[in-house]
Amino acid sequence: MVNVTRHPYSFVGDRPSQPQRPGELDGIGTTTLRTFAEQMRGRFPGPRQGQDSEEARRERMRPFLALGAAAGIKFDLEVVAQYQPVESQRLLLWAGRFGKQEAYMSALNELHFEGRRSASVRETLLSAASSAGLDATAAQAFLETRELEAEVWASYGSTIREAGIKAIPLFAFCVPAIGAVGGPFRPAGEFESYVVRGSSNAEDFLSLFELIHRDWRDGKRVYDSAAFPFRRDEWFARKR
Repeated sequence: MVNVTRHPYSFVGDRPSQPQRPGELDGIGTTTLRTFAEQMRGRFPGPRQGQDSEEARRERMRPFLALGAAAGIKFDLEVVAQYQPVESQRLLLWAGRFGKQEAYMSALNELHFEGRRSASVRETLLSAASSAGLDATAAQAFLETRELEAEVWASYGSTIREAGIKAIPLFAFCVPAIGAVGGPFRPAGEFESYVVRGSSNAEDFLSLFELIHRDWRDGKRVYDSAAFPFRRDEWFARKR
């Protein structure tokens, strides 16, 4: 059995109103939303005083688009977004009350990244909730309140400052049966968790699951060359 817990995260952190810094992504204080591609220009400036050609920007995005295509995802980078999506992540936490977090996020991701329907727009959130089997009327009533807003903002701050997460996605696989527990949100066990930073391919995750099965079968976390790629759990050392 696998239990998945999602934590609201923002690259901008928990500053509710941000004076835009050079190369920084748009936060909730931004009045005019920009597309993902436009915001990535600020993150990766060109070689001449921050200037870059359109052709060079497209080339830089090519590996990203290729990874999506390999997973059956046709990314559309011309959708507007901001990087403190408080409403969508409030609804994420709310959906968790009904066991629908993953279904909601899958629907929202498809609408945003492939359907060019921004996750920063409430209509998109309600469509995703409905697709996930949630009551859209109840979801709208929830969004009219400020419930779980403080929890989202607190997570924005704690994931960066306390957990030290600087890149996402981050996966920490825990196997309590052999004492392999850790990661940024759990107390350390006898052994560290199995950590994957960033997006990865199916072959890497298959290798990880085979490693976990091997260790579970042997009753202990074995540290060898196969385990090396999944051993970077700095939170384990910090909490012991």
